[in-house]
Amino acid sequence: MAFQGIGNVASISISGSASTTGVQAQQSPYLRVVAVGASFAHVAISTNPQAATTDTVVVNNKPEVISLGQNISQSIAGIVTSVGDGVTGVATLTVPDGYGAQFVKGNLLNLTVVQGVGSTDAQPYFNTTGLLVDNVIGKKVTLGDVQTKIIVSGASLIGICTALFPENTLEARKAFRVSTVGDGASNGTLYVQQIQNAGGSI
Repeated sequence: MAFQGIGNVASISISGSASTTGVQAQQSPYLRVVAVGASFAHVAISTNPQAATTDTVVVNNKPEVISLGQNISQSIAGIVTSVGDGVTGVATLTVPDGYGAQFVKGNLLNLTVVQGVGSTDAQPYFNTTGLLVDNVIGKKVTLGDVQTKIIVSGASLIGICTALFPENTLEARKAFRVSTVGDGASNGTLYVQQIQNAGGSI
């Protein structure tokens, strides 16, 4: 069965030292990986992985499909940023009324601005990647707070001090990184791409 690729192909070097991709926005539950050149490679996928010899093995020129877990995206109604420690910024994301958080502590996410009708500014500085979910705070009706909050941190938040315009919203989308390492005896390249499904041959 033919598969359908989603998004661009990313590549990282396979050698005796671990290499890691940049942040990848998750758009599918499945990731197709192909090792080319190296006899084999170990592959790890998480928020900030460092592949080791105990991780999943793929062999030369044999494509494999790895599960990424549930594909998560969620509308965000508001954001409040703070300085953090000066190296990593912190932000509180507000979930719209009546909704819970789809994300859990430890997830990685990207933010994208959705420019609303009547908005004259797309506020592109809120298009940020690689934000770590530090905490999720449920609504506290007894305290008058009826909206769930998601606390995130990341270097890309540094310097943002403007409020989100009321006409705009944000989309939060789960993200990940891929890391690989070989034995150092035969180097190569690991190619990765999300695909629509994992059914049939690849």
